[in-house]
Amino acid sequence: MSDPTPDDVLRLAQQRMAERRMAEAPGQIIADGPERPWRWLFAGLFAVLLAALLFWPGQPLEWKMYAVVHGVCAQQHNIFLGGLQFPLCARNSGIYLSFLLTTLSIYVMGRSRAGGLPPWPISITLLAFVGIMAVDGFNSLFVDLGRQPLYQPDNFLRTLTGMGMGVAIAVLLHLVLVKTLRKDVDDQQPILRNWGELLGILAIDLLALAAIYGNLGLLFWPLAFLAFFGITGVLYLVSLLLTALVMGFEGRVTSIRQLARPATVALVPTLIILGAMSWLRFWLEGQGLML
Repeated sequence: MSDPTPDDVLRLAQQRMAERRMAEAPGQIIADGPERPWRWLFAGLFAVLLAALLFWPGQPLEWKMYAVVHGVCAQQHNIFLGGLQFPLCARNSGIYLSFLLTTLSIYVMGRSRAGGLPPWPISITLLAFVGIMAVDGFNSLFVDLGRQPLYQPDNFLRTLTGMGMGVAIAVLLHLVLVKTLRKDVDDQQPILRNWGELLGILAIDLLALAAIYGNLGLLFWPLAFLAFFGITGVLYLVSLLLTALVMGFEGRVTSIRQLARPATVALVPTLIILGAMSWLRFWLEGQGLML
């Protein structure tokens, strides 16, 4: 048997180094092939659910959206656009419109792997958004309790302060998902790099706010769907995170397509929670136990 050449030695060393890196990694990369049937199943189930929402007879679409989230949204201080009522209340419309718009912006900016906090001035600003909404929420609660508020609340302020909260929720939930599930998370890349990116997101939010309170009726359905899928999306993403952890996906994902199996399974608890909470609230209202 001939002695190994320098190329053979180099190739063997590279192979052993690769094996060592894989052994030291927190989790193995998920093979892409076995997930493909689950993608088709997820797409089919989602299409069926969407078709049921859109075409189930008997009630207008806006009421069906209202009913789906009836158990997870206060639905007080409602807002109207073009004569139609939003499925969410003013504050929740702001929160979940902004959440979905911010999440979409994060991916458009190419931050799907970003695992770093924004620079500290921006992080403090996001915390301030949370505090501002809390102050406005308690101020509105004082009125509901018949007490003297700090200032007169209104739906515009509820939606505006909710939008700041939505940005903060989107950043936090993205960081939790990425740091928990991704194998290739980039801890050196902040999710928001500078003020320009944050201000760009806020500008989009303010355009949505102007459309709502400028009563641009043509935009009712796009904005209503953004708010609706924002609130159901948060619940779904939490279910997806827990499902993926139970199924052993922690630190193993390099592509969102690899989450097809837990993404499909997570539809079940999401639907159960939405359905059970909505039924319970309608029942309590029917019994006169809840307004």
